[in-house]
Amino acid sequence: MKTTDQHAVDTDMDAVLFTARLATVGVLLLAALCASRETSERAFRLLDLMKDNPELPQPAPAPSARRRAQQGGR
Repeated sequence: MKTTDQHAVDTDMDAVLFTARLATVGVLLLAALCASRETSERAFRLLDLMKDNPELPQPAPAPSARRRAQQGGR
């Protein structure tokens, strides 16, 4: 069983982690909305990675690769 001091330390650590996450998201949003195009794209990619399910969509194969697959790998 946790003592009052241990519970207070856990609560303080939770507050620190929440504040750090909130600050990180704030900086990324500011960069995504107000920075140059390249920086904005990078910030939006980072925001996507921070989601609970950070799976990136697989890029579509090039048209030539699709043609080769349809022809049997030639």
